[in-house]
Amino acid sequence: MNSLPRVFAKIDLKGTRPIIDAMRRVLVAKAVMGRVELGPREAHHLRDVLRMAAGAEVEVFDQTGAWGRGRIVAADGRGVSVEVEEVGRMEVGKCRLTIASAVPKGARADWMIEKLGELGVEAFVPLTTRRSVVSPKGSGKTDRWKRISEEAARQSGRSGVMRIEPIMELERASQWGRAAGMTLWQLSLRENAVSIPELVPALPKALMVLVGPEGGWSEEETAAFESGGIAAVKLTGAVLRVETAAVVAAGIIIVAGGD
Repeated sequence: MNSLPRVFAKIDLKGTRPIIDAMRRVLVAKAVMGRVELGPREAHHLRDVLRMAAGAEVEVFDQTGAWGRGRIVAADGRGVSVEVEEVGRMEVGKCRLTIASAVPKGARADWMIEKLGELGVEAFVPLTTRRSVVSPKGSGKTDRWKRISEEAARQSGRSGVMRIEPIMELERASQWGRAAGMTLWQLSLRENAVSIPELVPALPKALMVLVGPEGGWSEEETAAFESGGIAAVKLTGAVLRVETAAVVAAGIIIVAGGD
């Protein structure tokens, strides 16, 4: 992934005008005023890879969407510290979006996580379905996706970091989403599916979009959607790859939500 500094827009503390910055963004446990110690990975990247030293300006941000501006005050073998002089919180769009998707093969899954993270998706849920081809096991894949999500947030200037939830079976993910107060949509190619652009004028405050595997939903899963009142929505009449469908759906919803 590209580690070059990116230019991004942000709203100042009064929320009245955009500020254009090209400074490094650094993920911290909590963006607060005062001295903040960086974690080992972030410290190594700034000190040893980028060769940044005391006096350099940086922006810190955390998982929750808080951010701060400050200067490096120490960068040595003991760690890297930033003195944060200004803090704020990014505005959040009107629809908090979770993408729950079957996992595509190989590098396509990494690409999907990266793009969903850049767009501002709040959480990603890896799904196992009747026709799933890939079913990640162990913590290795999840840890990798978390790192990709952090890097996507770092370079894009988005609010917070996309959470990577544990892998879930479709039924469990649906129950989890409902328990969290989300409206559920499922991507479908069926004739009765409603176009997403038709629905975006009345987006819910919290939404989970279910994206099936390349083989599509099984008849049993489709029947469960219908009995559970989960709306069938579509993007186009074409059969899209899993990662394409997930990213395009997220982009439409997030833009409509005002991000």
